[in-house]
Amino acid sequence: MSTEYHTGGETRMMSSADEIKKYLKSAVEMAVTGGEEYLHSKVPELQKNINDYALKKVSAAIPPTYKVIVTCMIVQNTGSGIHTASTVHWQPDQDMTVAYVFHNDAMIVDVNAFLIST
Repeated sequence: MSTEYHTGGETRMMSSADEIKKYLKSAVEMAVTGGEEYLHSKVPELQKNINDYALKKVSAAIPPTYKVIVTCMIVQNTGSGIHTASTVHWQPDQDMTVAYVFHNDAMIVDVNAFLIST
């Protein structure tokens, strides 16, 4: 992925995967407090808050020629296993995916951002 881009007459640096991951982490931390319990009725609101915040932050940190997809999965932490996977066909030198997983005693939150060059 290129490291700089031009917008509005200025040159800006492209965010790294580590920076994008910080935005995903902050989105989760903003919505979920450490001791929060899992309430099924609150999951849609949590997901919306996480997705909206992450999309806003990630979109502001990348070139306007990129499309961003943010997904969020929240499950109750019952001690059972959970596995997620995705596969893509894209340009690995330009596109990327970044994931952040949060868990506490009550829930597991898996947030993914897909950045796709257009």
